[in-house]
Order: sequence, then structure tokens, then C-alpha cells
Amino acid sequence: MSAEERCLPQYTLRRSSRRRTIEIQVRPDSVRVLAPTRVAQSRIDRLVAEKTEWIRVRQQELRQRLPAASPSTVLEQGSQLLWLGERLTLDIVVNQPETLIHCADGRLRLALSRRIRKMPAEAVKEQLERWYRQQAQYYFEARVAHWSALMKLTPSEVLVRSYRRKWGCCNSRGVVSFNWLLLMAPVGIIDYVIVHELSHLQQMNHSAAFWSVVAQYYPGYRDAKAWLNRRSGQLQWPPLVNLPGSQN
Repeated sequence: MSAEERCLPQYTLRRSSRRRTIEIQVRPDSVRVLAPTRVAQSRIDRLVAEKTEWIRVRQQELRQRLPAASPSTVLEQGSQLLWLGERLTLDIVVNQPETLIHCADGRLRLALSRRIRKMPAEAVKEQLERWYRQQAQYYFEARVAHWSALMKLTPSEVLVRSYRRKWGCCNSRGVVSFNWLLLMAPVGIIDYVIVHELSHLQQMNHSAAFWSVVAQYYPGYRDAKAWLNRRSGQLQWPPLVNLPGSQN
């Protein structure tokens, strides 16, 4: 075994008959290689070996961007929440006939039903998360319909999911999925992620051709990518105790 092989970074390999190029995807704690079905394993290993230093540096950068661990946030009266890039102040009313959530004038009003038997802090967190997920489904369906009409690219289904380290996904069946936490980001950032995933319906890769499609419909995509790199740690649940001033 050569020194190069001994130092080869560990990676998972995914082959596809639809792919024409080799792509290396780097995560803070993992590496994935996407390759055409017929490419020899030795060629893949050589490419990964050549990119070893780049992979190491990239992983270090990504780890530095991860939010520092913080104590669990307790959502209570006056807590600050993010909604489409804007700050909302939480109002909580207990012992109500039914559970209702209403958003207006910079405030999010949560009325908790008297039938809820959980501890108040747990109930508030659970009801708000459920509401955010429901609203995310409605919002993404509407915005995907808007952009699909403009781009003439229609997914087979729109889903809302929980992802640890990505904001959207498009699979080979034409299903596009979005991280519900993205609902906390500004509208322009959400639109970028939607355009990004819809573009995969035409180009299932991150080639120059793919970015050309993205740029055609979202010329400022580089700024949106930079925003997500800088601010993604703020889009978390429960939210940060002290939210930054502007999300734009």
C-alpha cells in the first residue's frame, strides 16, 4: 500500500448511471463522492487523494461555522422568534378553550388550551414547532408553484423535513424537500434555495450548466449563498436566546 493510499480520506461512494462527472461533497464530519457508474475505483481514489488537502481545509472551515453548543432555550413570554427574516415577540396566554396561534404586527400570540397537561415550557415549544412546520409546508408549496411557473420546471412533490446540515434537496424522482427552519430566513434567501432545488430538475449536479440555470432566475445567488454561510447558525430550534439585530 502506497503512502498516498494510507492517507486517503475516508469517504462514502454513490454511483449513478445519470452522472457524467465525479463530485466530492464535503461535510464537517464526512465526505461523499458522487460518480458515474462506469468510472473505475482507482480513478476515484486518485482524485480523492489529489484533493486530500482541500478536503481537510474545507472540513475545518465548515466545523468553525457550526454554532457553539448553548444551553436549551426556554420559550416564554417576550421571547424573540424569527419569521421570514423578521423578529417576532412571543405572547403566551394559558387556560384557553383551544390552542390557537396568530401572527400579526410583529407579535406571535400563542393561546394554550386548558386541556393540555404538559408542563408549560414543553407545551409552548411543541405547539410552536408544530405551527412552524405547518406554515412551512403552506409557504413552500406556494413559493415553489410561483417559481415552477417561471422556470417551467415542476417537481413531483414538495415536502418539508428536518435536516441537520442542508436547506433543501431534490431527488431523482423529482421530489423537492426543504428544511422547515428555513422559514426563519428572509424571503429572498428562501427563494434562492427554491430556485437552487428546482434547477436540479434540469441539472442533477453542481456543474457550470447547473449554476447557469440558477443564475438565469436568481442572479444574486452568490450573495444568498454567502448569507447562508454566515447566518445559518441563527436558523435553529429552539431559537437563540439573543437574536442578532437584522437578518437581511
